[in-house]
Amino acid sequence: MYIPCKIIVKILMNNKGGDFIVKKTDYNTVFVPEEWNEEQKMLKQMIFDFLDQEIHSLESEHQAAKDLPEIIAILEKAAQLGLCGVAIEQKFGGSDLDFNTGLLYMEAFAYGFSFATTIGTHVSIGSLPIVYYGNEYQKEKYLPRIATAEIKTAYALTEPSAGSDANSGRTKATLNKEKNCYLLNGQKMWISNAGFADLFIVFAKIGDDDKLSAFIVEKEFGGITLGEEEKKLGIKGSSTRQVFFEDCPVPLENLLGNRNDGFKIALNILNSGRIKLSAAALGGAKFAMRKAVSYANERKQFGKSIGEFTAMQFKIGEMARKIFTAESAIYRTGRNIDKKELELKENAVPSNKIKLKALRDYTVECSLMKVYASEVLDYCVDESLQIHGGM
Repeated sequence: MYIPCKIIVKILMNNKGGDFIVKKTDYNTVFVPEEWNEEQKMLKQMIFDFLDQEIHSLESEHQAAKDLPEIIAILEKAAQLGLCGVAIEQKFGGSDLDFNTGLLYMEAFAYGFSFATTIGTHVSIGSLPIVYYGNEYQKEKYLPRIATAEIKTAYALTEPSAGSDANSGRTKATLNKEKNCYLLNGQKMWISNAGFADLFIVFAKIGDDDKLSAFIVEKEFGGITLGEEEKKLGIKGSSTRQVFFEDCPVPLENLLGNRNDGFKIALNILNSGRIKLSAAALGGAKFAMRKAVSYANERKQFGKSIGEFTAMQFKIGEMARKIFTAESAIYRTGRNIDKKELELKENAVPSNKIKLKALRDYTVECSLMKVYASEVLDYCVDESLQIHGGM
């Protein structure tokens, strides 16, 4: 693939990743799955065992429209195993996994179908804004209860008129007459976990500001109403609703980060979310392939299993090839981020900035992985369906 020199120069000058385009790779630094240690393998197996018991033992998958109590109960059980504080510092009750292990965590949870979205939202975009941008008061107040799932989280950015162009959002925050809190007014849509979330990370513009600010909003503050569960084609076990704010009072101390920093916070959190979604897509692709191989070995036609026919072998081979390349690229990027964190720590970069800077340095790779792994998942699911008889 030809990449214009101007694009390469722009990427490298912005210091946001893409070094792999122009720099020679030291193969000794590339991660391979065989390097997972016993603790990491145990984490993956524990997640598989948990999902077998809580999800795969059911006759059918939960439906968010009618099974919210059951979905909440599974999230709380996950928290009891320490699975809801994986990105939270130990002093706040979490385990603070390194980045590559966090990707393995997301890959494993893909085995949980819709529940992967539920717990993924809680441990990632729903809580990372506080992990990365919260002050000590905010961290002490919220993170321990997020780690135990006493507080369930959601991330409220998208609006009817503001999707990819997030900064065009119309939700407003104005000071009340007493000037001791903000009043939020506006509408958010496609909000995962909205049906049961106790805490929302909400993006809004203060007064006449042109830029977004971010807020930690508890449902108990009042002034929040929810739409009905969205009727989706898939992930029906994940709650997705509209959220309406009408004079929702938010204490001044619940402003997250600095005023007008909301867009920066949103983009940095989504950057982390992109590569984590790629790991989840990888897990889904592996699941689809396992199902395809199992069925191809069981299904008999013309006196032999259909897996012995060249057409089926080609489909499975292509699935394996795509999965292998996605896995290699995802975990190579994860290791690079971990290495960057160590480098920044050795250079005395403040601890609250290390993770964000390491992620920013691999923005290009995170975006590439999100696109490519999603395409691999789409391909593998479709081919698995064809092997099962097509549709």
